[in-house]
Amino acid sequence: MTSESATLREGTQQFRQLLDTAPDAMVVVTSEGLIEFVNLQTERLFGYMRSELLHQRLDLLIPERYRADHGKHLERFFRSASARPMGSGLELFGRRKDGSELPIEVSLSPLQTEHGPLVSASIRDVSERRKILAEAKISADRLASAVENIQDAFALFDADDRLIQCNSVYRSLFVDRLEGPIVGRRYEDLARLWGESIFGDDEERGSFLAARLAERGNPRSSYDIHTSDGRRFRVMNRRTPEGGIVKTIWDLSQDMRREAELTIARREAEAGSAAKSEFLSSMSHELRTPLNAVLGFAQLLRRDKKEPLSPRHLARVDQILKGGEHLLRLIDDVLDLSRIEAGSVAISLEAVAVGAVLQRVQETLEPSAARAGIGLSIDEGGASGTLVLADPTRFAQVLLNFGSNAVKYNRPGGQVTFRVGREGERLRVSVLDTGMGIPADRQDSLFRPFQRAGQENGPIEGTGIGLTISKRLAEMMGGTVGFASEAGRGSTFWIELPVHEPVAVIASSPERDHVSRPQLAAERRLVLYVEDNPANIVFLEDVLGTYEGLEVVSVPNAELGIELARARRPDLVILDINLPGMSGFDALRVLRSWPETREIPVIALTAAASEHDRRRGEQAGFFRYLTKPVQIDELEAAVTELLRGTPVARPRA
Repeated sequence: MTSESATLREGTQQFRQLLDTAPDAMVVVTSEGLIEFVNLQTERLFGYMRSELLHQRLDLLIPERYRADHGKHLERFFRSASARPMGSGLELFGRRKDGSELPIEVSLSPLQTEHGPLVSASIRDVSERRKILAEAKISADRLASAVENIQDAFALFDADDRLIQCNSVYRSLFVDRLEGPIVGRRYEDLARLWGESIFGDDEERGSFLAARLAERGNPRSSYDIHTSDGRRFRVMNRRTPEGGIVKTIWDLSQDMRREAELTIARREAEAGSAAKSEFLSSMSHELRTPLNAVLGFAQLLRRDKKEPLSPRHLARVDQILKGGEHLLRLIDDVLDLSRIEAGSVAISLEAVAVGAVLQRVQETLEPSAARAGIGLSIDEGGASGTLVLADPTRFAQVLLNFGSNAVKYNRPGGQVTFRVGREGERLRVSVLDTGMGIPADRQDSLFRPFQRAGQENGPIEGTGIGLTISKRLAEMMGGTVGFASEAGRGSTFWIELPVHEPVAVIASSPERDHVSRPQLAAERRLVLYVEDNPANIVFLEDVLGTYEGLEVVSVPNAELGIELARARRPDLVILDINLPGMSGFDALRVLRSWPETREIPVIALTAAASEHDRRRGEQAGFFRYLTKPVQIDELEAAVTELLRGTPVARPRA
């Protein structure tokens, strides 16, 4: 008996150890809901010691909101006991000792003992599984949303060529032709239905279906479809690693119509612009021809010594001359403004000495200023000798507009001062006068065409266009204009332009050049510069002129540059983009197409400085895409890197 008891105890102990190693919590409960047994995993899962659970009600492990119904479920289980999962399809939760809840999965098994029925509950923590499922659902929902929001038709077929996912745009291709769900349909059936909807001819339908089935074995394919009613589709198929097919269909019909409309609109705009330019040229000729006669004969009458006019008639002739000159200025201003608005005014930016321009402006204005008794002066201050990046002719035109207004609207014995001042990386040239000033209520409209700040009916003649032209020209040169005025005390008009750092910054003393200028190579190197602006050519020759063993050859157009490159094989080509005739992009393509010039590095040096222009230059295959005004250090670094023979990774053409 003692031996049997020991054997039983040993077997029971082994059974308990076996249950303690189980990965799930094991809880044995009586029909009254009392806990008879728990394993080690139960302690770990719920936070109770085994002694705290034995002979306690199972409610201890159940959240309070479920306890009322749990007794009924337990009673039903014992009436028809069988092994099964608990609460199939429901979310079950357990309660830890600290009151927190955890999602669980429960499997029930009945036990019949001599002491009565028991139920064994296997409890598993499914927190991680729920988390993974929730994350998977979020990912699936996001994917479905992304697919649905694709503006083009999208479909995914499995390895058996059955549709498993698509968006509403793809479904709309089969409207009125498909009964029942579309998911699960074979590709062949869908291709046949689509062919029936876009082709009216049986032969076209048959050819379309045969072509589509023949290409299904290809890993990728794309094709365009043109229908008889003028619609156009572009289809792209890509095979997935699992053997399925991703299909995308773009309806290009609207894009084609829009492109056709834009082409027509562009042609009409170009024709309108050409007609406008022709009209302006014709109008200039037609207006200037009679004015030439009016002003010419008026001058002859005034200078006639044989039959001199009386003082009374001389005064009348002076009025004719004055009115004719005013009309001529009006014609010039209107034509200038029209050319600016039409984009036909060419701006050539270069380094301009402000002092020299001011001297020319002063000389031009001095006669009219003297007649009006107005003093003219120039105050360059600390900015003497400064260079700006501008078109010299247009820069002078802006200053003449400001200066002539300052003379016209001044008071007798007044003063006009041209003042130069540095504003960081920009230079401001101000024109100050001591005239009548501009009323505050008229200042907002000052730079609008034909607005003269209340002087439209005054005794001083003017067109009301000069300030508008000045503003447009300044903006075309990368500058700005502005003013400040006080009625009765005078006005100040200014233009600001980018400062151009002189070449002297890099070409200092011979000693410095001898130390810092690199000896590029033992042999002489050749740089070909393709540029049509003489000022830019002089600038580049000044920059590269201090390099030892370097020859710079310049040509004014791409055609000559290409021929010279083939003949002399330069070590480097520096290429402008906006050239007369062939553009820089076209020239680069030609250089890349010939074996003898294919490997010559090409640097773009251009005024086309937008982000779009830069991206286009990089994609075209320029070694560097440098914009004007160029940073000299950046230009030198690119040239030195290439001409030293440093290995570089040039973009593909």
